[in-house]
Amino acid sequence: MKDILVKTVMIPLSNYVTIKTDNTLYDVFQILEKNKTAGNHAHRDAMVVDDNGDFKGKVTMLDIFKTLEPNYNKLFKNYEGGTLTKDFVMNGVRDFNLWLEPIHNLCERGAGIKVSEIMNTPEEYEYLQEDDSLEKALHEYVIGVHQPLIVKNGDKVTGILRFGDLFEVVRDQMLSCPLPK
Repeated sequence: MKDILVKTVMIPLSNYVTIKTDNTLYDVFQILEKNKTAGNHAHRDAMVVDDNGDFKGKVTMLDIFKTLEPNYNKLFKNYEGGTLTKDFVMNGVRDFNLWLEPIHNLCERGAGIKVSEIMNTPEEYEYLQEDDSLEKALHEYVIGVHQPLIVKNGDKVTGILRFGDLFEVVRDQMLSCPLPK
């Protein structure tokens, strides 16, 4: 894994689903749907860019779910990390009435939410350089980075490395290894 570079696996930013800060959540779903039917990578996250195409942030599936069900903020308000137990989660679902609204209400709420309100601006540790090894990327994912990882060449964002794409490289490498007899 040390000899495989991030740039050989990443999806270039120009090939990724991009959105603007003034798009609504409904617009994001439409853009993702259009991309899905165009035969491109099956993206479920979108990268936020400015009018010049420069990276500003990302909107992930997790960001969308937390936005559509704002009571998740109450659930995590006093949570300090570690592993969520099944009891903790199920008590939170009951205590905070998670996902009890009809889908129609969620649609109405989502239609008015702007990307600028929900986008995630990655922390410095969520960035990789094109010449970093996939080993480094794997370590980042395993320690719990909010995916996908953003790839840079110097200071400019050039691509995205998804966890599933990294897994495919590991799977392909394993399947190509000769088994001892």
